[in-house]
Amino acid sequence: MSSGRQEEIRFLLQEHGHLTVTQLAERFHVSEMTIRRDLKTLASLGFIQREHGGAVYPQEQKPLFLNRLGEAEREKTWIGRKAADLIEEGESIIIDAGTTTLAVAHALSKKCVVITNSLPIAGVLGTKKDVTVIMTGGEIRGNTYALVGPLTRASLAGLNADKLFLAATGVNLDRGLSTANMLENEVKQAMLSRAKQVILVADSSKIGKVFYHTFAYWDKIHIFVTDSNFSDQAQLSLKEKGVRVIIAPMQTRDR
Repeated sequence: MSSGRQEEIRFLLQEHGHLTVTQLAERFHVSEMTIRRDLKTLASLGFIQREHGGAVYPQEQKPLFLNRLGEAEREKTWIGRKAADLIEEGESIIIDAGTTTLAVAHALSKKCVVITNSLPIAGVLGTKKDVTVIMTGGEIRGNTYALVGPLTRASLAGLNADKLFLAATGVNLDRGLSTANMLENEVKQAMLSRAKQVILVADSSKIGKVFYHTFAYWDKIHIFVTDSNFSDQAQLSLKEKGVRVIIAPMQTRDR
């Protein structure tokens, strides 16, 4: 659980700028000693700055979304291309906010309608002449440039989609899909209720991780597109759960 708590601490510090050890211990219902260890770990990675009695978020720090763009970049590129191949001409699709789903948007070349709550994804798709983009409403979450909140969920309520391309922070074979933020969790659940087919896209570094908010179990997922580091045993486990696994081939050169 510590990795999930540490990421949530990082989110909270970016939102608030400064928090004390006491505030964080009360927020997570753990000891102050545990929080100090979390802050020490985050500071050693350069994500926060410790100070007496608490921590601050560095003003020059890039938003988490920008930091994550470089993580498993090659894997995400090929996952995005393989996932985009699943889109048929004329379909209506939902693309969830995330860096792997952003790779899907970059690879998309079919005429279709896209519903998204992601500002970066809308920016990419807005340049593609055959793609009609529908943005949800909502409040911008600075960490991820995602639109969240009641207005986002209300925007999705009247929409229907053939496919949903879904992102997750944690992908666990036993405990399902999770995120570190309740607002994004609620939007993902709303998206799940509006699509006929759900396609999870995530690189293998997410496998085994569990964060605070589980938003779906495997019975909600039809297809999982990931990279070749996803084990044969794990693929078999998901097949038994009724999930089709597609492995994106890693190639030495971009097409």
